[in-house]
Amino acid sequence: METIRAIAIVVGLCAVASAQPSPRETPPTNPSDEPPAVEDETPAQRAFAEGRKLLEENRPAEACAAFETSIREEPDAPGTLLNLGLCHERLGNIATALQWFRKAQFRAAESHKDEYEAAAKERTAALASKVPTIRVDFANPPPANAMFFVDGSEVTEIEIAKLEVDPGAHTIEMRQDGKTTFREEASLLLGEAHTITIPIAAPVKRFVVVDRGRSIRRLAYVSAGGGVALVLGSAALSLAAKHRYDALEHPEDKQTWKNVARFGGTSMFVVGTAAIAGAAYLLLRAPSAERVEQTAIAPVVGTSELGVAVHGSF
Repeated sequence: METIRAIAIVVGLCAVASAQPSPRETPPTNPSDEPPAVEDETPAQRAFAEGRKLLEENRPAEACAAFETSIREEPDAPGTLLNLGLCHERLGNIATALQWFRKAQFRAAESHKDEYEAAAKERTAALASKVPTIRVDFANPPPANAMFFVDGSEVTEIEIAKLEVDPGAHTIEMRQDGKTTFREEASLLLGEAHTITIPIAAPVKRFVVVDRGRSIRRLAYVSAGGGVALVLGSAALSLAAKHRYDALEHPEDKQTWKNVARFGGTSMFVVGTAAIAGAAYLLLRAPSAERVEQTAIAPVVGTSELGVAVHGSF
């Protein structure tokens, strides 16, 4: 009984919305200040009166059409906004009704029409727990070029996190470059909450090999190669000098080849060994090659955004 009384109060308030004086005006004090005659009514007032008549005749769909005509003429009329909420509520379009009630509450607060604001606030509180909701989750972050649609209308990624919808069937889509990559239908009852998870594959990580020790290792290989060559050359020279030493009989000639083996071969061996040791030191100190995730920079252009997306490591 209380709910019926509340609706009756709201309907009564809405019926006089177009006839109420502005908050800055004073009530009419003589016949010339009375509301205009029917033939002098504006298109918005005529459409509003028609909507009220249809609503009283329990023809909410036609009433909504009349109120929409009126609101196009006077977008800020809180009485019309309130009645749009009422007719959609009668049609069972709970989410749509909530949107109109919230707009009515906001406009009424702006224009200091307390009765309208209170009525809209009451209906908003009554419907908030009854409106069906759709929540969209993602298995992984959606790609930058993803666009989301509910019943063919585009919504943002923030809006799709929790959507208030009218009871009935709804279609949720994700599109990339104009192609539908995900589509699911859901039918919701009054007050039902439904969750949809979009199975987005994890992004493929691209790696590059960064070898900061490559030049050091290259120098080490050259040094090691030269050292080995010198050690082998030292051995070859020593063998050759010994062979010549054994083949000669003159003491001075023998001493000459002995000096060649002693000084030449030994020097080559020491230098070669040092080169090999240096190469080993360089190899131990050289940084190893690393696999680093590649950083990608790509432009992002959308209906409401413009910029660049950066992905990877720094």
